[in-house]
Amino acid sequence: MVSGARAIEFRGAHARRQHGREVRTMTNAASSAVAQDISTLRVEILYTGGTFGMIDHGEGLRPRAGIGGEVADLIDAYSDCYGIPVEFRYTELDRVIDSAEAEPGTARLIAERVRARIGATPPDGVIVIHGTDTMAYTGARMAFELHDIPVPVVLTGAQIPLGLPASDAGDNLMLALNSIATQPAPGVFLAFGSALHPAVRASKRSCDGYDGFTTVRPLTPPPAPVVHPVAADSAETAAPVGLFTVFPGMDTDLLDAALRIYHGGVVLECYGAGTMPMSRAAVAAIGKATERGTPVVAITHCDSGTVDLERYQPGRALLAAGAIGGGDMTREAALAKLGHLADLGLPADELRRWMTTNLLGELADSPAVH
Repeated sequence: MVSGARAIEFRGAHARRQHGREVRTMTNAASSAVAQDISTLRVEILYTGGTFGMIDHGEGLRPRAGIGGEVADLIDAYSDCYGIPVEFRYTELDRVIDSAEAEPGTARLIAERVRARIGATPPDGVIVIHGTDTMAYTGARMAFELHDIPVPVVLTGAQIPLGLPASDAGDNLMLALNSIATQPAPGVFLAFGSALHPAVRASKRSCDGYDGFTTVRPLTPPPAPVVHPVAADSAETAAPVGLFTVFPGMDTDLLDAALRIYHGGVVLECYGAGTMPMSRAAVAAIGKATERGTPVVAITHCDSGTVDLERYQPGRALLAAGAIGGGDMTREAALAKLGHLADLGLPADELRRWMTTNLLGELADSPAVH
C-alpha cells in the first residue's frame, strides 16, 4: 500500500550541487522553446519511485529514496539554460516503489497526494516521477480522479537511472518542466523522450527505447464540457476491477474465474472490432457476470479502429450477454475509467451510460450501448 509522503522544500534557483552525479546536456526535446513571459516557474514535484532513481547493489536495480538533491541539480541546469528561476517543493512517498509493485489503489492515492499539494494557491503545475511499467495505467486513472484540477499534472520517469551513462532521467524531467512552462491546458500528461502524451491516450511501447511511450490514438475532447458523475455509494472497500485479454484456445474457466475475482468490472480486450473465441460456456459466463452486476467492457487490442459489437456474430453474442462496447479506448484508459466509476458505486445503468460517454477525450465516438 502506498503510504504517506514526506516533504523536502527547495526554493528559488540554486547553486549547482553535483552529489557525484552527471547532469546531461539536454536533448532537442528537452530544449524546445518555452514561454518567454514566465518570471518564476512554480512546481510541485512528487517522487514515487521507478527507474528514474534506482540503484544496483549487485542484486538488480531497485528503488532508492532521498534523491531530492539530485533533482535540485537538474532543476539548476534547467534554470541555467533558460534563465527561468524555478520555485519548487519536492516530496517523496514514504515508501518509493518499483512501479511493477503498483496496487489497485496506488494511482488513486497518488492522485490524492497531488490534490493535497495543490492547495488554495495552485502552482503552475505538478510533476510526478513514476516508474515506466505502469505509468500509463497510473496516468489514466489520475486523469479521471483529477479531472477538475486547474493545473497540468505531468508524469515522467526514465529508462536508465540517474547517474548512469546515457541516462534519460534528466532530459525527461526537463521535458516535464518545459511542458508546464509552455502552459498546456489543465489535465494529466506523460512527458517522455521527445513528446508529451495525453494520459488517457498513452501507452508504453518500448521497454528500453528513449521514446518509450506513444499516443495510441488522438485525444478527442468532448465538444462541450461534461458534468462528471459523482459518488452514489460511500462504500469503504472498492470493488476490484481487472483486465482480461482473449487468446486462441482460451479456457472458459479462466474467463469465469476473472469475472468472479474482479466483480467490480472486467475490461475484456478482444480481437478486432470486438470478437473472441465464443462458446456457449463463454457467453453464459459473461451473461451470469452481468446479471450479478459485474460490468464487462469490450475493447480492441488493435492500435487503430473501434469496437463495433453489432458487426460480427461473436460481438452480437457479447451484446446479448450484457457487455458494454468500449469504443476506441486504450486498455489503460478503459481500466482506469471502469475502476473510477466502480469506486463511485454507481448503479449498473448509470455506469453503462458514463462508460460510453466521452469524459476527457478518452473516447472518440460513443459506442452503441444496447
